[in-house]
Amino acid sequence: MWAHWWEVLRLCSVVGSRPYWQRLAAFVVSVWTLCWIGGQFLAPEAAPSAVEVWRGLLERIGVPDVAWSGRVVRAWENAGVVLAVFGGLLWAATTERGQMPALLGWIAVMLGSQRLGYQPSVIIAVGAMAGFVFVLWAVSLANGRFVDRYPRLLPADVFRAGVTAATLSAVVPLYAPAVVVFRLFHPYLTRTPRILTTEYDSGHTPGVGGWSRVSR
Repeated sequence: MWAHWWEVLRLCSVVGSRPYWQRLAAFVVSVWTLCWIGGQFLAPEAAPSAVEVWRGLLERIGVPDVAWSGRVVRAWENAGVVLAVFGGLLWAATTERGQMPALLGWIAVMLGSQRLGYQPSVIIAVGAMAGFVFVLWAVSLANGRFVDRYPRLLPADVFRAGVTAATLSAVVPLYAPAVVVFRLFHPYLTRTPRILTTEYDSGHTPGVGGWSRVSR
C-alpha cells in the first residue's frame, strides 16, 4: 500500500522534469486553472468563467485588449461536450515524458465549461479519461501475460499508465503554488554533501589542497 503512495509522490516530483518552455506554460496554465477552480468554491453563485478569469489575469499584467477571447468563446460555444471529452482523452494521453497533453486537456475542459459549467465539464472529462482507461484494461484481460513479438496491452501496465496520467493531470493546478513554495524555501535548504571521485576520467588524481589538475 505504501509503495503505491510513494509512486504517486514520485510522479508529483516528476512534474518539474520538463523543458523550460514547458515549465513556463505549465505555470501559466496552473495559475489559470487554480484561479478558475478557486472561484468555484469561494463564490459558487457568482464565480467567473474560465475566459473571464483569463481576461482578468491579462488585465492585471497590462494587456487590456482581450476582445479575441470573446471570438474564441463564440467559435466553441456549441462544442462544450466535445471539448470536455477531448480534454479527458488528453489527460489519458499524459505520460512522464509527455506532459503537455495534461495542460491542453485543462484548457479544453475550461473552454468546454463556458457552455456546460464547471462541475459538468470536469465530470465529463474525468469520466472520459476513466472510461478510456477502463476499456483498455478490459481489452488487456484477453491478452496474454507476456510480450513476445508485438506490443500488447497488459492489465498491470494499463493500470499503471492510467494512474500516471491521472496524477500528472491532477497536479497541474498545484504546480504554480509548488514552484512558489520551492523558490521561497530553496535558499534555506541544506543539501547532503557530494561525494567527489578520487580520479578524473582521464586517470589524473587531484592536487594536494584542492582539485586543480595535475599534469604529468
